[in-house]
Amino acid sequence: MATNDLLQKLDGGADFGVTTTNRRQSEVFIAKETVAVGDWVAFDLAAAQDGDVTLGIFKADSNSTPIRPAFGVVLGSLDTTLAGAADLTAGARINVCIRGVCNASVGDNGGAGNAIGTQLQVTTTAGTVDAVAVGGSSVQFPRVRYPG
Repeated sequence: MATNDLLQKLDGGADFGVTTTNRRQSEVFIAKETVAVGDWVAFDLAAAQDGDVTLGIFKADSNSTPIRPAFGVVLGSLDTTLAGAADLTAGARINVCIRGVCNASVGDNGGAGNAIGTQLQVTTTAGTVDAVAVGGSSVQFPRVRYPG
Protein backbone atom coordinates (compact mmCIF):
# COMPACT_ATOMS: atom_id res chain seq x y z
CA MET A 1 0.00 0.00 0.00
CA ALA A 2 0.98 3.65 -0.31
CA THR A 3 3.18 5.13 2.36
CA ASN A 4 2.20 8.82 2.38
CA ASP A 5 1.44 11.91 0.32
CA LEU A 6 3.96 14.30 1.85
CA LEU A 7 6.21 16.47 -0.31
CA GLN A 8 9.59 14.85 -0.67
CA LYS A 9 11.56 18.05 -1.28
CA LEU A 10 10.64 21.71 -1.37
CA ASP A 11 13.69 23.00 -3.24
CA GLY A 12 13.74 21.90 -6.87
CA GLY A 13 16.65 22.11 -9.23
CA ALA A 14 18.43 20.05 -11.83
CA ASP A 15 20.33 18.08 -9.19
CA PHE A 16 17.13 16.37 -8.04
CA GLY A 17 15.81 15.24 -11.43
CA VAL A 18 12.29 15.12 -12.82
CA THR A 19 11.00 12.48 -10.40
CA THR A 20 11.69 14.46 -7.23
CA THR A 21 8.03 14.91 -6.33
CA ASN A 22 6.49 12.25 -8.54
CA ARG A 23 3.96 10.72 -6.17
CA ARG A 24 3.08 7.78 -8.38
CA GLN A 25 1.34 5.00 -6.48
CA SER A 26 1.31 1.43 -7.70
CA GLU A 27 -0.25 -1.81 -6.51
CA VAL A 28 0.20 -5.46 -7.47
CA PHE A 29 -2.65 -7.51 -8.98
CA ILE A 30 -3.01 -10.92 -10.63
CA ALA A 31 -3.50 -10.89 -14.42
CA LYS A 32 -6.60 -12.76 -15.62
CA GLU A 33 -5.44 -12.44 -19.25
CA THR A 34 -2.27 -11.43 -21.08
CA VAL A 35 -1.61 -7.69 -20.74
CA ALA A 36 1.05 -5.31 -22.06
CA VAL A 37 2.94 -2.44 -20.46
CA GLY A 38 0.79 0.69 -20.93
CA ASP A 39 -2.54 -1.17 -21.06
CA TRP A 40 -5.41 0.29 -19.05
CA VAL A 41 -6.78 -2.38 -16.74
CA ALA A 42 -10.03 -3.06 -14.91
CA PHE A 43 -11.09 -5.11 -11.91
CA ASP A 44 -12.69 -8.53 -12.42
CA LEU A 45 -16.27 -7.30 -11.92
CA ALA A 46 -17.68 -10.70 -12.86
CA ALA A 47 -15.80 -12.57 -10.10
CA ALA A 48 -17.97 -14.93 -8.08
CA GLN A 49 -16.40 -14.01 -4.73
CA ASP A 50 -16.37 -10.38 -3.56
CA GLY A 51 -12.75 -10.64 -2.44
CA ASP A 52 -11.69 -11.74 -5.92
CA VAL A 53 -13.13 -8.64 -7.64
CA THR A 54 -10.13 -6.46 -6.74
CA LEU A 55 -7.53 -9.23 -6.88
CA GLY A 56 -7.59 -10.03 -10.60
CA ILE A 57 -7.36 -7.64 -13.53
CA PHE A 58 -8.44 -7.67 -17.17
CA LYS A 59 -7.75 -5.14 -19.93
CA ALA A 60 -10.26 -2.29 -19.69
CA ASP A 61 -12.87 -2.79 -22.40
CA SER A 62 -16.29 -1.35 -23.24
CA ASN A 63 -17.02 -4.29 -25.53
CA SER A 64 -17.29 -6.83 -22.69
CA THR A 65 -20.10 -7.90 -20.40
CA PRO A 66 -20.01 -6.37 -17.87
CA ILE A 67 -18.20 -3.30 -19.22
CA ARG A 68 -14.73 -3.11 -17.66
CA PRO A 69 -14.01 0.49 -16.59
CA ALA A 70 -10.31 1.31 -16.22
CA PHE A 71 -8.71 2.09 -12.88
CA GLY A 72 -4.99 1.92 -13.65
CA VAL A 73 -2.16 1.34 -16.14
CA VAL A 74 0.22 -1.64 -16.37
CA LEU A 75 3.80 -0.70 -15.41
CA GLY A 76 5.29 -4.17 -15.65
CA SER A 77 5.46 -7.56 -14.00
CA LEU A 78 7.02 -8.87 -10.82
CA ASP A 79 7.36 -12.29 -12.48
CA THR A 80 9.72 -13.41 -15.25
CA THR A 81 9.60 -16.16 -17.85
CA LEU A 82 12.22 -18.90 -18.06
CA ALA A 83 13.98 -16.75 -20.67
CA GLY A 84 14.18 -13.89 -18.16
CA ALA A 85 11.62 -11.61 -19.84
CA ALA A 86 8.78 -9.94 -17.95
CA ASP A 87 5.84 -12.33 -17.62
CA LEU A 88 2.65 -10.46 -18.49
CA THR A 89 0.47 -13.52 -19.07
CA ALA A 90 -2.55 -14.76 -17.09
CA GLY A 91 -1.60 -15.63 -13.52
CA ALA A 92 1.40 -13.28 -13.35
CA ARG A 93 1.76 -10.62 -10.65
CA ILE A 94 1.31 -7.28 -12.42
CA ASN A 95 2.47 -3.88 -11.12
CA VAL A 96 -0.26 -1.29 -11.87
CA CYS A 97 -0.05 2.50 -11.62
CA ILE A 98 -3.20 3.62 -9.80
CA ARG A 99 -2.19 7.26 -9.35
CA GLY A 100 0.42 9.56 -10.83
CA VAL A 101 2.27 9.91 -14.11
CA CYS A 102 2.98 6.95 -16.40
CA ASN A 103 2.96 6.00 -20.09
CA ALA A 104 -0.41 4.64 -21.19
CA SER A 105 -2.19 3.43 -24.29
CA VAL A 106 -4.37 6.31 -25.52
CA GLY A 107 -6.06 6.46 -28.92
CA ASP A 108 -5.51 9.38 -31.28
CA ASN A 109 -9.12 10.65 -31.30
CA GLY A 110 -9.73 9.57 -34.88
CA GLY A 111 -6.54 11.28 -36.05
CA ALA A 112 -7.35 14.60 -34.33
CA GLY A 113 -5.10 13.94 -31.34
CA ASN A 114 -5.79 14.62 -27.67
CA ALA A 115 -4.90 17.75 -25.71
CA ILE A 116 -4.35 18.23 -21.99
CA GLY A 117 -7.77 18.23 -20.37
CA THR A 118 -9.36 15.91 -22.92
CA GLN A 119 -11.95 13.72 -21.24
CA LEU A 120 -11.22 10.03 -21.85
CA GLN A 121 -13.34 6.89 -21.98
CA VAL A 122 -12.80 3.16 -22.29
CA THR A 123 -13.05 1.96 -25.88
CA THR A 124 -13.83 -1.31 -27.66
CA THR A 125 -10.09 -1.76 -28.17
CA ALA A 126 -9.13 -3.65 -25.01
CA GLY A 127 -6.54 -1.82 -22.90
CA THR A 128 -6.90 1.52 -24.71
CA VAL A 129 -8.78 4.72 -23.87
CA ASP A 130 -9.66 7.58 -26.21
CA ALA A 131 -11.45 10.92 -26.29
CA VAL A 132 -15.08 10.85 -25.23
CA ALA A 133 -17.38 10.42 -28.21
CA VAL A 134 -20.43 12.67 -28.16
CA GLY A 135 -23.36 10.44 -27.31
CA GLY A 136 -21.01 7.53 -26.52
CA SER A 137 -22.17 4.84 -24.15
CA SER A 138 -18.79 3.95 -22.63
CA VAL A 139 -17.73 4.57 -19.07
CA GLN A 140 -16.09 8.01 -18.92
CA PHE A 141 -13.28 9.33 -16.73
CA PRO A 142 -13.53 12.69 -14.98
CA ARG A 143 -11.87 15.59 -16.77
CA VAL A 144 -8.27 16.06 -15.69
CA ARG A 145 -7.30 19.63 -14.77
CA TYR A 146 -3.71 20.81 -14.62
CA PRO A 147 -2.65 23.74 -12.42
CA GLY A 148 -1.44 26.86 -14.10
